[in-house]
Amino acid sequence: MRLSTGFFRKLVVSIPALFMAVSVVAQQPSAAQIKQFQQLPKAQQEALAKQYGIDISSLSSGATANRLQSDNVENLKPNQELNALSLQQALNAAQPEDKTEDPAVLRRFGENLFDSQISTFAPVANAPVPNSYTLGPDDTLLLQIYGKESSDYELVVKRDGSVMLPNGGPLNVAGLSFNQASELIRNRISESNIGLQAAVTMGQLRTINIFIAGEARNPGMYAVSALTSVTQALFVAGGVSEIGSLRDIRVTRAGKLIASFDLYQLLLHGNNANDVTLQHGDVLFIAPAGAIVAIEGEVRRPAYYELAKGETLEQLISMAGGLQAAAHVNAVTLHRAGPNGRELVNLNLTEANAKNVMLRSGDKLLVPQLSQRVKDQVVIVGAVARPGTYAWKQGMQLHHLLGNIWSDLLQSTDANYALVVRRLNNRGDVEVQQFNLLDALDQSQSNQFTPLPLQPQDVVLVFHQVNQTYDREKLNSFVRRAVAGKLNRFTENALLAGDITATLFKQLETKSALIASSQFKSEQQELTEQMLLESFVSTMLEQLYTNPDYIALSKHFSRRELLFPLLQMLTKKSSEQQAVPIISVSGDVKVPGEYPLAVGGNVAMLISAAGGLNSSAYLPRAELSRFLSQQVERNGVEQQNINIDLGAILKDSQQDILLTSRDRVNVFSTPDWSQVRLVNIQGEVRFPGTYQVLKGEKLSDVIKRAGGFTSDAYPYGAVFTRNAIRLRETEQAAKLISQLKADVASRVVSSESGLASAAGASPLAMLNELQTLEPIGRMVVNLEQIAKGETTYDLEVEHQDNLYIPRNQTSVTIMGEVQHPGSHRFRNGLSVSEYLALAGGPRKRADQERVFVIRADGSVMIPSQSRWFSAVNDELRPGDTIIMPLDTEYKDSLSVWAQVTQIFYQTAVAIAALNSF
Repeated sequence: MRLSTGFFRKLVVSIPALFMAVSVVAQQPSAAQIKQFQQLPKAQQEALAKQYGIDISSLSSGATANRLQSDNVENLKPNQELNALSLQQALNAAQPEDKTEDPAVLRRFGENLFDSQISTFAPVANAPVPNSYTLGPDDTLLLQIYGKESSDYELVVKRDGSVMLPNGGPLNVAGLSFNQASELIRNRISESNIGLQAAVTMGQLRTINIFIAGEARNPGMYAVSALTSVTQALFVAGGVSEIGSLRDIRVTRAGKLIASFDLYQLLLHGNNANDVTLQHGDVLFIAPAGAIVAIEGEVRRPAYYELAKGETLEQLISMAGGLQAAAHVNAVTLHRAGPNGRELVNLNLTEANAKNVMLRSGDKLLVPQLSQRVKDQVVIVGAVARPGTYAWKQGMQLHHLLGNIWSDLLQSTDANYALVVRRLNNRGDVEVQQFNLLDALDQSQSNQFTPLPLQPQDVVLVFHQVNQTYDREKLNSFVRRAVAGKLNRFTENALLAGDITATLFKQLETKSALIASSQFKSEQQELTEQMLLESFVSTMLEQLYTNPDYIALSKHFSRRELLFPLLQMLTKKSSEQQAVPIISVSGDVKVPGEYPLAVGGNVAMLISAAGGLNSSAYLPRAELSRFLSQQVERNGVEQQNINIDLGAILKDSQQDILLTSRDRVNVFSTPDWSQVRLVNIQGEVRFPGTYQVLKGEKLSDVIKRAGGFTSDAYPYGAVFTRNAIRLRETEQAAKLISQLKADVASRVVSSESGLASAAGASPLAMLNELQTLEPIGRMVVNLEQIAKGETTYDLEVEHQDNLYIPRNQTSVTIMGEVQHPGSHRFRNGLSVSEYLALAGGPRKRADQERVFVIRADGSVMIPSQSRWFSAVNDELRPGDTIIMPLDTEYKDSLSVWAQVTQIFYQTAVAIAALNSF
């Protein structure tokens, strides 16, 4: 806004001029607005000031108030003048409202044109001046004289319309166009001054005052540039109000209508013929909006539109950009307010009179979308190269669509199992037909080629072999993109890792019910992230046979995932009168689970649907469980179990059994098929190695298979280990260590501090040592008796049993609390005490009363304490180990240390024997 000297002259001349001045002063910014602007960051202030023409240095409440009282007001430049509107627009841009528009909510057409958040309008400042511009008081012309002398002049048009030419006197230019005035000045200069030429350009434009009235957003008096047009004035006033018309905007001058402007002509057709340039004193009047109607649905630009008088339905559709290609023109609905309430009128836009319907204010036109369902079509879903929808024609067969087995099928396609889901009637009842895919496509096998006729609405399901899939990551990437905007911390979400489709499908299959697809749309704010993902995948599966996007992705789904929508559909259509056509198979098949009951379905077809039998399946016998009826008295059901010979049925040597609803076939596994029992035998046998054994096989049998013992074998010292015993020993050792820790802790607490450290050091060290020992699971066996055929000593071998046969032994080992532990040559007849004497006798801490012998076979012998005679069992043999234990009572009086000592030495002896191989 700019205040000129001419304006203040008018202020003292006439009452209308005084009114305009008051209006201008009223537009000055308030102190609150200035303070709010000053609180913004400096960089943001500068950017907004540049866009909205604000002088930051003048933004103080005192300076702004005093500006209108200054004597130098006429010397202020346009960008130094402040008005409340410009400053408020800047503040709105600095603090945008947090608005999230709902695309489903209709807006009035054209209202966003004046949206302060997106408007790029800036006041006219140095715009080019057209030649037709009419000069008036306060306009400035820039005169440049050149030739024999050069000089520049500013010529200001005075109130009387004249300019003062240098050395030429006054020249009246008011009312002339810029082109006319320029030519007149150039001629006057060249005529009155020989050898001089002149160039005239437009300088500072005058400021005019206009009044914007009616339904403007901010009506009032505005000081604007003389080049301001109707549309620019609308932007200055912030646009029209909520009830203002965009089509009835009038310009009056001295009480006469100069122009009527229809903004729709500019927005829809680019026609700005009536966008006239305003003059000083013009009034821009915005009338209230006329008839407002709505149009939504399948049009290019759904919105509320303002209708001019006489416009019809055809003009409304044209304003909305026309109809979409998917518009259902035969079923357009017109909602209209009548004297008795809302009324509905059905229109067929293919009829000429329908487009000529006159509309009323408040009417709402709904253009529906064409149904996605196509009548004459065939859908192919699953493991094919190009799943999709194909046009059906009379006589069509499946090999017409999948003519090349090599290029139309995938390498993982199951050639033995495919389905056709066929619609039977308008109620939506379907039947399922099962067929051999290869027989239906391979015309080269004339004896097996069985063409499959197709009918309209058929859905052909082609599956991968067993549980295979194809390029699974494409499917998972599609799911991630679909839910990207609905999950918090999308890139770090653990729910989206790995094969998310398979994970979510397992959860859905467990629940045995689809989550309603509407829940995904209307209640997503209340869903957890897990439920949101499940809901999306369930929606995708539910529309797998109908949605073109999901059909194209169907080749990435597994067998169970492709069947899931069909099983859900069959379950929903079942009732008291119609049994659910679903059967199941369990046991030793490749893909156990539920399957649709096909027309003429039998046991062999069910086995084929399950991907076939595993190699371990037991063919002579399987069980068919059949639901017969409900037993009300027993509050249950009656079931019949039928034994069937799978081998005979699959070889066609026995008539197959037709299946009925809810039949279940259980395929047994061959007994012990999956039990691989391996026994390892090493050492002094003729053929050491690992042998596979059967259940019930004896240790003697394994030794015979290994060729028996060699001549250097020492069966008495054999080491036999078993994994089950090792696990049990590990568990017992853990319990013992726990007990020892408790005993040591109680001992330390109850002892005096001086004795506690001495008493606790050795037990703790032994505990640490005990924890490092790994039990080997040794079991005492008497191979000498087993070799003689004594069956009472023989035993059944188990998986992972190990037998080690050492060479002949010639020594006896003494360990423990003796002076010189070590091994001594075996001498027949020497006693335990004599061998201990060879080791130097017991040490001070030895417990002589608990001496024991670990035999070479792993058993433990306690020598007789009699001084006069010894038992026969006291005789030592090569490979035996004599143990002189520690006196635990001497050390700590802990009762379990004797057991610990025995574990130490038994494990050490067994490990030493194994390491000797």
